[in-house]
Amino acid sequence: GGSAHGRAERALGLLEMGRAVMFGQALDHRGDLADLRARHPELARSFTELRDRLDRLDGLDRLDGLDGPADGPTYDRHRSAQEFTALLAEIRDLDGFASFALPPTVGELRAEASHGPIVVFNVSGHRSDALLLTAEGLTGLPLPGLGQAAVVARVNAFRQAQHTALTAADPVEREQAQAVLVDVLEWLWDAAAGPVLDVLGHKGPPPPEAEAELPRVWWAPGGLLGLLPLHAAGHHADAPQDPYRRTVMDRVVSSYTPTVRALRHARERGRPPGGRTGAAATGRALIVAMPTTPGLPGEGRLRFVDAEAAVLEGLFPDRVVLRERGSGAGDAAPTKANVLEHLPRCAVAHFACHGTSDPADPSQSRLLLHDHAVAPLTVGSLAPVALDHARLAYLSACRTAAIDTVDLLDEAIHLTSAFQLAGFPHVIGTLWEIDDQIAVRIARAFYEGLRTDAGPLDPDRAARALHSAVRRVRDGHDLPPGYDRRRAPLLWAAHLHAGA
Repeated sequence: GGSAHGRAERALGLLEMGRAVMFGQALDHRGDLADLRARHPELARSFTELRDRLDRLDGLDRLDGLDGPADGPTYDRHRSAQEFTALLAEIRDLDGFASFALPPTVGELRAEASHGPIVVFNVSGHRSDALLLTAEGLTGLPLPGLGQAAVVARVNAFRQAQHTALTAADPVEREQAQAVLVDVLEWLWDAAAGPVLDVLGHKGPPPPEAEAELPRVWWAPGGLLGLLPLHAAGHHADAPQDPYRRTVMDRVVSSYTPTVRALRHARERGRPPGGRTGAAATGRALIVAMPTTPGLPGEGRLRFVDAEAAVLEGLFPDRVVLRERGSGAGDAAPTKANVLEHLPRCAVAHFACHGTSDPADPSQSRLLLHDHAVAPLTVGSLAPVALDHARLAYLSACRTAAIDTVDLLDEAIHLTSAFQLAGFPHVIGTLWEIDDQIAVRIARAFYEGLRTDAGPLDPDRAARALHSAVRRVRDGHDLPPGYDRRRAPLLWAAHLHAGA
């Protein structure tokens, strides 16, 4: 309809269809198409062939111009489109496939907001808005301060300041760079997170007695905004006791998802077969430790990886440890084959290693294991793995949630969301290189935060456990001597939770 509400519904439907399309194809979005393959393989084959042919013809069409000969790409495309439409009708007539390849209805999407609001941002040169999906309905919120040019400028400033804060020899330069980071987090609050939380009714930190039950919010930033830490937005210099303290972290627990459908997928994966949920299903842990990485300068030494692995070994009696021990691979080496062999039987997978995102082809983003040069563990290589027992992946690696492809920003394909779509309901990742001493402290506090009163660890506590671990570092409780917390969001703002 022409109403604001109708426009918001249409916008959300289009964003859901348009975002992470490649993701659905690269990881074969284990939903509709996987079901069709299992039950009607011939139709599934026809569907993918026709879809791919239309994609190719679409490209030719644009090259050819629309006034080409009647038997050119336009004619082929018209005929293929008719075949595709007929095939879709045939598939949707099948039992259980009525909504095959249709955008989800607002009702279906709204059901996902029963655990907490989902905030879908749309930043464009025309205008910028947040679509607030709650159990009550959908609201569009114009965000005039979040113009595309402003977002580009802030992302560039943030990245440049990060680089300077990490590498500059001059302490004054480092100090100035950290001031820029603080400034960007304040702008991110003023332009995006603050107005959203106010409309959602989260107008200040809860009283101390309600601290443990902070409300949850899911962010779907899409595009460029995904390069900035929305969960860390705020005026962190506000007094801790200020009843209106303007920070996301003091008002809500944040999680991320590329789309609402991806969140639904994560939640469905979070209900293990036979209804086992909670701590009882924690099961086995896979611990992958890369204190050195073959082929990197200085062997890519991570000094605190062994300490991090030791924390995990102390917490998980039932575990598989794959540790890099130098040139000889050995049986328990952290190779791609060994990881993919153990993943299907593990509830928790913890990777302490280097990671890298591939700007040209995000599905080639990878964790750097023992044999990364010859057999890389990429986003794409997770697609065929059946992860029926998966509950939690912790990617304590550099830049596992970074997106480097300006052309593909809406694809949100990075390692963190890849693990979410591959079947892990909960994933912890990082937006930039992290200090490895801080990484150990956050990991220890996180896993302790999963512990239930009865003793076992419950991965469904992941978002709250990470929130509390990161806040401890921000507030200076978990810092090694000599670290200045207030000026250093680099230390605590990189970690994020994706998924259910």
